[in-house]
Amino acid sequence: MPLGMKSRGILVKRSNCLVFFFHDGALHCKNYLTGKEFEASPLLVPILGKLDGWRGFRGVERLLPEYSPASIRQSLRRLIASTAVLVRGGSQAKRESALSAWQTWGVEARFFHLATKNTHTAPITVDEARFNRALKRREPPPPSLKRYFARARVHLPDPTSQLHGQLPEVLLSRRTHRHFGAGRVSLEQLSILLRLTWGFTNHIHWPGLGSLPVKTSPSGGARHSLEVYLWCSHVKGLSPGIYHYRPDRHELELLKAGRIAEQMARLCGHQEWVQDCSVLFVMTTVLARVTWRYRFSRAYRVILLEAGHFGQTF
Repeated sequence: MPLGMKSRGILVKRSNCLVFFFHDGALHCKNYLTGKEFEASPLLVPILGKLDGWRGFRGVERLLPEYSPASIRQSLRRLIASTAVLVRGGSQAKRESALSAWQTWGVEARFFHLATKNTHTAPITVDEARFNRALKRREPPPPSLKRYFARARVHLPDPTSQLHGQLPEVLLSRRTHRHFGAGRVSLEQLSILLRLTWGFTNHIHWPGLGSLPVKTSPSGGARHSLEVYLWCSHVKGLSPGIYHYRPDRHELELLKAGRIAEQMARLCGHQEWVQDCSVLFVMTTVLARVTWRYRFSRAYRVILLEAGHFGQTF
């Protein structure tokens, strides 16, 4: 809401995504959903405390008789611009209403998840070598090894002669690549990757819940909250588009048809090399599957661990 916009008919209330903290001796307010932060007066806290429900500007004026109507309206416009105050029906209000699944865990899990989502808004153009040299000039990198010099040591047998066979060779040859071949992934190869990573491989009996599916990676409480979406560009036998994988039927559901290579780079923080891949696998979580069983925010770590397991299995 621009500062010059008329306030008639507008309903406002405080954001539910605010945290306050001290930085360099000054009180700061940050909206962890929008990322906007500003230095605030301690007087702002009790004022926002009164804005717990939708009210028009005149309603807010009646709540704060110690301030002039003109100062209240000016302050509300500034607070709206800084996203500390919501406008009913606005985009920010809709985004906040979509966070209901997080309410079970209190503020700490959603604060970490949302406040650390910032990404690049433009392609990365940093010269890697120059960037790293500048880092080293600022301070030396921390040691890559941790050592306990005063402790006893146990020498382990050399495992080299045992590192043969498919599994050791796969592990030893694993690398992360940012360059892709010119060929296409076949539908058969895609099917194997999906089945062995995100597909149901069996079922187990869980006390009180009956039969639950299992996959090749572990999941706390067998909740399996992760879903995978495929952004396909170069797959033989499959039209370009965005698909959702159904593990129970081992099939793909087409969500959006069309070429999506440029969108893939933007989705990955404008890392342009991503648009050359044949398929981008995007994992999301169905939060309710975890919060249903685990009512404490520590369970957010379970989701991160699960995503790590699946990423390594893949």
